Amino acid sequence: MLTLFMKSSLPISNLHRITLLMAVWINLFVLVLIFNNRDADALIIPKLLKSFAIIYILGLTNILAIYLIQKKYEHVFKKPERVRYIFSTLLSLAVFLVLSIALENIGADDKELVGQQKVNALILVFVIFHMLTVVLHDQVILQHSKAQAELENMQLKAAISEASNFQLRQQIHPHFLFNSLTILKSIYKKDAVKGEFYLTRLSNFLRASFSDHSSRITSLQTELTLCTDYMDMQKIRFGDAIHYDVNVSEQAQIKYVPFFSIQVLLENAIKHNAMTEANPLKIIVFESGSFITVKNNLQPKANKEDSTGQGLANLAERYRLLSGDRIIITQDQGTFSATIKMYENEDSYH
Repeated sequence: MLTLFMKSSLPISNLHRITLLMAVWINLFVLVLIFNNRDADALIIPKLLKSFAIIYILGLTNILAIYLIQKKYEHVFKKPERVRYIFSTLLSLAVFLVLSIALENIGADDKELVGQQKVNALILVFVIFHMLTVVLHDQVILQHSKAQAELENMQLKAAISEASNFQLRQQIHPHFLFNSLTILKSIYKKDAVKGEFYLTRLSNFLRASFSDHSSRITSLQTELTLCTDYMDMQKIRFGDAIHYDVNVSEQAQIKYVPFFSIQVLLENAIKHNAMTEANPLKIIVFESGSFITVKNNLQPKANKEDSTGQGLANLAERYRLLSGDRIIITQDQGTFSATIKMYENEDSYH
């Protein structure tokens, strides 16, 4: 019978398990009562086996009713639950009567009820067993439905989060790529060696950009390597007008951050600050516990360039979708810093 239901989305195995447990526990309870009252006789084992068979088969009958009505003919009825209860009761009653007749002589003795008393007893036994079976099975189905709903909700949230992250990642580099190609053309005209160096760094950077980022985070070491390529390109462009320093331990470099998180902070500092050889832009990356900070001296440009404002906002949204953490922004008269959280491993951000 269970093989029949293997393709069903109903919790058939759980329904079968609760049916089996119910049959076992009811008979154990009856056995304890019998021994406590010292009414045990030689026919106790056949009687218990008979009771077990009836309860177990009634349970399987209710599972069959659930399967037929809710999975096979649910679309036929406007109120399938009500139909299931009626169908289950009628089917179980028919099975109960057949079993009672077929197993009548098993465990029978001179104390057996006769006539109307026996009919009343059978009706009472059926009502108790059937109601108990229906209640327990409904609880199993309810718990299964809740678990399925929660799982589907989690899967939907994960899909939305991944789609949002993918869309956000696509916004990071187009403007940078256009500027880089323009700068590369200009450098090649002046110095082919520098042009080759710049092209190598740009190639590394773009390779990382177009890699599969399905895990959404990367090791800090990988991110810092990416940032080195990025800052090498900026140093070719700005020369001694920009200083870049990294103070991060080897222990911290095995931790994880979102892809292009530190690079975005570096780009933000370069985009919004003026720099000259006399007053260079100084950027330092350093760790502090489970956080990493990008800090720069604050010297805002007199004429601000057009900006979409997507840099920090984009990164903040990625962090929110990723783990619910926030970016810590600190600004005073002389410095600006952005601090982000590092994760111990690839799964610890969940």
